[in-house]
Amino acid sequence: MHILEKVQQIYKERYICLYCLGRCFSLLSTQTTNKERGEALLLTQVMESHKNYLSGDETAREDALKTLKILAECAYFVPAQKVLEKEGYEYNIRTPEKKCYLCNNIFQELNSYINPILEEIKGIEFHNFLVGTSLNPEIGNKEDRFKAKLNLFEAESFKSHFNRELGKLLSSILEKPTEFTYPHLTIICSLGYESFSVNLLIRSLFIYGRYRKLIRGIPQTRWPCSKCDGAGCEYCNYTGKMYQTSVEELISLPFLKAARADSSKFHGAGREDIDVRMLGSGRPFILELINSKIRTLDLPRLKEEVNTLNKGKVEINDLAHSNKDKVINIKQDAKNTTKTYKALIEANKEIDKIDFDEKLRQLKKIIEGEIIHQKTPQRVAHRRANKVRNKKIYKIEGSYIEPNLFEFIIQTQGGTYIKELITSDDGRTTPSFSEIFGFTLNCKTLDVIAIDY
Repeated sequence: MHILEKVQQIYKERYICLYCLGRCFSLLSTQTTNKERGEALLLTQVMESHKNYLSGDETAREDALKTLKILAECAYFVPAQKVLEKEGYEYNIRTPEKKCYLCNNIFQELNSYINPILEEIKGIEFHNFLVGTSLNPEIGNKEDRFKAKLNLFEAESFKSHFNRELGKLLSSILEKPTEFTYPHLTIICSLGYESFSVNLLIRSLFIYGRYRKLIRGIPQTRWPCSKCDGAGCEYCNYTGKMYQTSVEELISLPFLKAARADSSKFHGAGREDIDVRMLGSGRPFILELINSKIRTLDLPRLKEEVNTLNKGKVEINDLAHSNKDKVINIKQDAKNTTKTYKALIEANKEIDKIDFDEKLRQLKKIIEGEIIHQKTPQRVAHRRANKVRNKKIYKIEGSYIEPNLFEFIIQTQGGTYIKELITSDDGRTTPSFSEIFGFTLNCKTLDVIAIDY
């Protein structure tokens, strides 16, 4: 069926507005709006019909008048009405109330949705946005039935049409662009024929940095109580936590206040044990601030605030804005980084400096530059998958301090269990320092002194 014949068929069935008419054929042309497309369809039909009427052929004149009356009476199209008036014909408006069957005049009344949105987003900082719609099924179902009955296969969805039109209007008012990939703010409109409400999705704000943990005894992230799982009980003194604080908590509080965020997540490039210090230039991390109302943060001031509040405990540096992709990267890349540790090792047997130097030579020959094999350590087996991890040891340097006390600098692939590399963990790590020395070695203190990321 010719497109213009289909337009007549539509208006014999129901009145729809120019926006919805254009949407019914939106896949057939580009670089125009649905309203412009709808108006062009009707105007073309009026012009074609008027031409046929003026041709002098009786049959053509009758057909032309029928079409003009459909457009005048059922589509309420003024150019068709003017042609009939000019040629001396009367027409009868089908109904005085022009309510679009498909949208109930939603597209003509888009401005009425602006104030509720502006009220909802008041006080939220964002540089770009996206409009999304949760559509009442009544609207979608009615449109689907209409399209199916009239075989309208080139139509755009109601939802995408509404999102685009409201987005353009908001963009003009807010003077902010729309963003489809990573919008700072997504405005979700719950839309019905007689109802409208707004919900907001605020994209998390991501801050990259490095932290140094200068003391032992605090975990990287908040550690829920093992007895009550964070609910609060007598065992944890009703704090819900196994430890009073964490690196995450010490860093995040000033950021939460500055960004007016609801909560945060701490993403570290690996983690050190509670009793291990993180020294050197620090461990990379990304702080995710959830539902942050403010996006422009004074990072130098926040760095100073965190470092002053936590002097001697935790300090941060190298702050910069980041994104979700970087979170994935630091998680995936952590195992491929090179990490350097300083370990103070205590032996259960005394040896002299000559014996130590010989053991160190054997250690370097067997382990340095080689792959070791580590089964999941017994101390973390309850929370980690039981598997064998193959890790490369890049470099080992050792110093003799006392007959049973030694210091080692160990450079390894990220994810190596250093304590088990030293002790052997009952043979679960092989080869190990203890295995090569021939007697038991224990890690007295451990520091991370460099992470090459």
